[in-house]
Amino acid sequence: MGYAQATNDIHAPIEAVWDALNDINQTPAWVEGLERAEVITPPPYGVGTIYTDYNRLGPFLQVTNWQITRFEPYAQQVHESQSRVLPSAMTLTLTAIPEGARLDMAVDYRFLPRFGMMGRLLEKWVMNRLLAQVLKQNQVNLNTYLRHTG
Repeated sequence: MGYAQATNDIHAPIEAVWDALNDINQTPAWVEGLERAEVITPPPYGVGTIYTDYNRLGPFLQVTNWQITRFEPYAQQVHESQSRVLPSAMTLTLTAIPEGARLDMAVDYRFLPRFGMMGRLLEKWVMNRLLAQVLKQNQVNLNTYLRHTG
């Protein structure tokens, strides 16, 4: 199984960071490659919420449904996808710090599970590093986004 993680300090109040993480429709403003995102289920937002991401991977548009399976306000949430290309569990953990909030993003995933050993080799040699870089860039983008909107 592949794994990628990034941690960064976000210079905004923890409430603002939490609100941005929960505003799925606005995530394309700070998530790399995300063209559009939309919540499918009615409010309230939390465990059971389902949303769809429209993410550009090179020339391909990847449409992925996610479900929130854990939701602890201002602390942690887990989003899970059963995508055929990249089934994943993404854990977002927030911790209050004097400068704002520390955001840890961790993704457990399988890359191309139908390809067995080839998929696992790609996880180890390519995807772990690539996804960690994307997570780190998303955190930098979120910091910038909150600075300009907050």
